[in-house]
Amino acid sequence: MPTEATHPIAGGSSSSGDTIAEQYQTLARKVKDGSCVLFLGPNAVMAKGNDGQWSSISDMCARHLAAQHHIKLTAQERCTLPYVTSLIRIQNLSTDSVLQEEVAQYYKSIAGKAELHPMLEQLTDLKFRIVINTTPDTFITRLYDQIAQPVYPDFYNYYKPTSSFKFDFEKDQRVVIYNLFGDYNKPESLVLSYKHQLNYIKKIVGEQQNERLPDALINAFKDFRHHLFLGFDFEDWTLRLILDTLYKNVRENVQPFSYPSTQERATGTDTQIFFRGEFSMQFPKVDMETFVTNLIDQYQKLDTAVIGAAQEAPRASILVLYNEKVDKDGFDLLMKHLRPLPARVITIADAIGQGDTVAWLTKTLDEVQVVLPLLSADFYDPAANPALPLLQEITQRNNPRKGFLVMPVILKQVALDGPLGQLATLRPSNRMPVMGSGGEDQYATEIQEGLRKYIENLPSP
Repeated sequence: MPTEATHPIAGGSSSSGDTIAEQYQTLARKVKDGSCVLFLGPNAVMAKGNDGQWSSISDMCARHLAAQHHIKLTAQERCTLPYVTSLIRIQNLSTDSVLQEEVAQYYKSIAGKAELHPMLEQLTDLKFRIVINTTPDTFITRLYDQIAQPVYPDFYNYYKPTSSFKFDFEKDQRVVIYNLFGDYNKPESLVLSYKHQLNYIKKIVGEQQNERLPDALINAFKDFRHHLFLGFDFEDWTLRLILDTLYKNVRENVQPFSYPSTQERATGTDTQIFFRGEFSMQFPKVDMETFVTNLIDQYQKLDTAVIGAAQEAPRASILVLYNEKVDKDGFDLLMKHLRPLPARVITIADAIGQGDTVAWLTKTLDEVQVVLPLLSADFYDPAANPALPLLQEITQRNNPRKGFLVMPVILKQVALDGPLGQLATLRPSNRMPVMGSGGEDQYATEIQEGLRKYIENLPSP
């Protein structure tokens, strides 16, 4: 952790006693709970340039356009995509539609070969439910595809806006990736020049329902209190109006934090005062790359949940195995009932950054006293459950009298013809699925009671 971690957060309340380290811990917990929104600014989506340095892909595209149209920029001019595209239009070197095509072609040309900054890969390993992307790429979606994480990609179409966003955040556990300024696969959707940006603002704040940002997306923000802004230039005039639109119904409910890249110009005091006053934006004195490194560090240190820590020190560790993509509803239900137990819970999410997942699982099995597989048809999806090769071993290890209990839980309707289905410790005892039974709380209480008695009879650590 950096030395500034011992000082109060810049721009925060010094009377709160919060430190940078505590803030990292809080944010790590919120991210792990899936209750954070990630905003990626133009300077967050970086790739390695020809000079071997990490650069904003948006700025790389701007430099490409400047060279293509023989524009010489002075040292005082900032080579950003909105600036360069606006300059090209002012000098009548191209048209809006041609510029959109040129930007789309640039992104297509690097899509398969760009070496993305490892920070982006680290971020996609975390549990963000919403990612707001302000560049026209689909590279973030590609990173999620690489880890078989289901996503719901969508974008604002500048040329032909629609209100077709129908995502159900309660029932659908996919990560929503929303491109705020278009998708290069649809060149006409791209918002590039200052003229585009001005017309875009007019549309999203206007009276035409189909031209505004989707209400379903805006309304979802109230359920995700902490918002992380990475790689934004808050001196950009458009941010004031865009945030006013995004936060129109949730100003009192969200807590946003800004972390700039090391290449960005410093945010002026007057600008900070505006965003703090209007949106409660915090500006901690730490750059984006350092923040992500420290967030990952705190994320990995979390014990997931030290259940019942306030009542009693943990006497056991419980490894919960489940399909974290689609069975989170059942996991959350059980955790609510297991919270009073003197135990800590470990899940596959804790394997992030620990090397080979199967090796981590094998080591973890030697350290826990309880394994709780949450069975469903999706539990047996090999792309989502790396523990499947170990099920036979886990079953054979089951020996409650020797301090190792395997208690499979029939979470949802599933055939019980595998090794776990033969264990006498299977719950519920009537072999009915917990979810959709109408007796979810009753079954969860039965499971909690069985685990409580077992843990109480374990030798003291």
